[in-house]
Amino acid sequence: MLDAADPEFLLTRPEDMRSALFELTHPDSHILVRDAADREIAVLILGADKQTRQFFWRPRDYDGADFEQSDSMGLLSGTTFHFNATAYGGVQIRFRVQRPEIIHFDDGSAALMSPFPDRLARIQRRKMFRASMISSANRCLATWQPAAPDKPVGFTVRDISVDGVGLRVGLAVGELPERGAVMEDVELDFGELGKLSADLEVRNIYPVSGQPMASADGEAPKHVSLTGEPPVSHVGALFMNLNARQENWLQQVVWRLEKGAQRN
Repeated sequence: MLDAADPEFLLTRPEDMRSALFELTHPDSHILVRDAADREIAVLILGADKQTRQFFWRPRDYDGADFEQSDSMGLLSGTTFHFNATAYGGVQIRFRVQRPEIIHFDDGSAALMSPFPDRLARIQRRKMFRASMISSANRCLATWQPAAPDKPVGFTVRDISVDGVGLRVGLAVGELPERGAVMEDVELDFGELGKLSADLEVRNIYPVSGQPMASADGEAPKHVSLTGEPPVSHVGALFMNLNARQENWLQQVVWRLEKGAQRN
């Protein structure tokens, strides 16, 4: 069993925690909050503000309450609340916060506002040994040119294994290839460790910030993007047709990147 207290999984930098919190704004995330009396409630995370280092949330079965008049769980009277969440893709995210404050929107609705936690555990059950770039000072880059006349698209590498790679890009989901599409001749630049050119099959793609998170019925929920930030999207892709030599080389790169991340 993976231990949330393991330093490998703990995030303490505000930008890393903000990124993890944005993962939980995806409509397929499942988030439970437990209070000191062991009562649980399902909640939604609506967004996070990198300037004030606060995030916004409310019960999943929100019925328009202002929380001051209707607070059946005692969210405004409890002292500590534990978040236990499963993000899109199965990543486990755990943290705790103190009693939240209330924020009111122009349409009369309300949400709860909490500061970023002091630390957050992000646990990924990996099918293969995978290097996470979340807390690494190293920036690994990827470049892809959709067609000859098009401007190349630049990505940062979020995590990587011999199986596949997670990429982040400053574009909206609608501007990127759909699930099942093949991105040909993507160049991955690992700095002094070298470069690799490969074809990638897109397996999942979702917004991280700066754009609405589409729900199952196609409607964009309200108040997801509260800060007017530019769009950022995540692309998860599988390597296609790597030969044995390339796989062996990439496995060594993954190992070195993971060791470098642990030192940082």
